[in-house]
Amino acid sequence: MPTTNAPRARAARIDCALQERTIGERAGFAQGSWFAFYVESGSAVAFTMDREFDMIGPALIWGPLDAETRLRIAPGSVGSYVFLGSAILNDAVGVATAAAELRLFAQQHLMATFDRTDNAAVELDLIFERITAETGANRFGSDIALSAYVRLLLLLLWRSVDDQLRERVVPSQRASEIYRFRSLVESHFRSRWKVSQYADALGVSYDRLHDLCLRSVGKPPSHLLRERCFHEAQTLLQRTSLSVERVSAMLGFSSASQFNHFFRSASGESPGTYRRRAMNRRRTAPDQPAEDASGFSDWP
Repeated sequence: MPTTNAPRARAARIDCALQERTIGERAGFAQGSWFAFYVESGSAVAFTMDREFDMIGPALIWGPLDAETRLRIAPGSVGSYVFLGSAILNDAVGVATAAAELRLFAQQHLMATFDRTDNAAVELDLIFERITAETGANRFGSDIALSAYVRLLLLLLWRSVDDQLRERVVPSQRASEIYRFRSLVESHFRSRWKVSQYADALGVSYDRLHDLCLRSVGKPPSHLLRERCFHEAQTLLQRTSLSVERVSAMLGFSSASQFNHFFRSASGESPGTYRRRAMNRRRTAPDQPAEDASGFSDWP
């Protein structure tokens, strides 16, 4: 049974009444890696390390959290904020065919404005209401619900931003190719595709794919496939009660012993030892973020 003792998100409604309010960095939530500010009505200015965003409600801004992130919301304005950890975002993005594209989209600062008469504004009101309720309750299944609401939030934002902004996510031919490779990896890494199969699906030679990955990411494709599989194995061992045999089967290994060999070579310990250490770590330091597979988040 999943634990709900250590919340991985913090959210609240903001009602400024007669005074200006500022929501500071992380709002006291040390695990935050991502944020969303929603101005339901009124006005605000959102600050990040790189720029400022003027917001006239209804307006939404999403992005990676940095040391300068804050929202200054004007008197009489109403809104909400949410800070969340990477685990919630990973669940929200999921593993569907479009997951890699959605992940790339979510890794930048994005802002969209809405008309109060639009259905999108009504949907945002409800999404933030439910996110705030789930983070406040911190009950069984809250993480699953939060991931679902964050996914809806990202999809709504994705549909609302400028087409030009979406195009800038993949600005060059090389970036476009690595982007397509990553999308294929998300769809097929559990089937244990070989590098040659990815090359065939992309319509390029093995050598071309190898060179593309080295130039774009600094790692060969076989290394990237290994990292993706290891990342998924860590996630399943940390956050589910599935047996090692079941995890092995889900990741396409022919046997548990083959999976054990893979995991030990990647981490220096067996899957069982890793799981016990992760569980002990959660009990003794519940506020610390979960471990992540090195390098996976560095994909462009």
